[in-house]
Amino acid sequence: MKWYQIFRKKRTRSNRDYRKRSITVIWIHGANQSRYSFNYLSEKCNFDEEVFVDYDSANKFYENLNLIYNQVSHLDCCFLIGHSMGGIYALHLLKKLNVMGVVSISTPFNGSRTADWAKFVVPKYQLFKDVGRKSDPITSGHKIDISCPWTQIVSTSGGVPYHEGPNDGVCTTASMEYRQADMEIARIATTHFEVMVSPAVKERITETYENVLAKLIDISTCP
Repeated sequence: MKWYQIFRKKRTRSNRDYRKRSITVIWIHGANQSRYSFNYLSEKCNFDEEVFVDYDSANKFYENLNLIYNQVSHLDCCFLIGHSMGGIYALHLLKKLNVMGVVSISTPFNGSRTADWAKFVVPKYQLFKDVGRKSDPITSGHKIDISCPWTQIVSTSGGVPYHEGPNDGVCTTASMEYRQADMEIARIATTHFEVMVSPAVKERITETYENVLAKLIDISTCP
């Protein structure tokens, strides 16, 4: 039996910050990573209410999606931050949660051509089945409407020759920019993993969050 923890952080706030208190930041780590991959970004962003979800990459995608949802289903208004595969989970959570804004980091929204052939080399590795270009999590994700502010961080350094086209060592630029029509794209010259300790990424997260927060205060979306 596996146990999963939800890590929440709350601080004392003044009455004038009441509406900020209603938005919870949900951090969704990448495949085979953990909440600790966000140590730098979470410390620098210093959000007042946040949840670090956990999941097991050995599980199938939709098993993990339900697991993540069960950890955050009680929340009213959410701001999602997902790294790599975490961004795919964030996309699917749009159908389940009241999401006010999203920042995805190095997420391959059009899947991975490498995973398409690698799944035959390592057939028991679930991630290759979930992130292939014709996998259901990827193709069904193409049909999910994005109606909230969404910033996609595209990491552009560290390319390797066995991925097709420019890449960050894990994901191709083309896959990361696949949904540029309904996302704000921010290219940052880091590798797929160095992006997690980038001051520029911290600034883009903060900027997106504050823009969402300002709109919420104006329209009083959250109770």
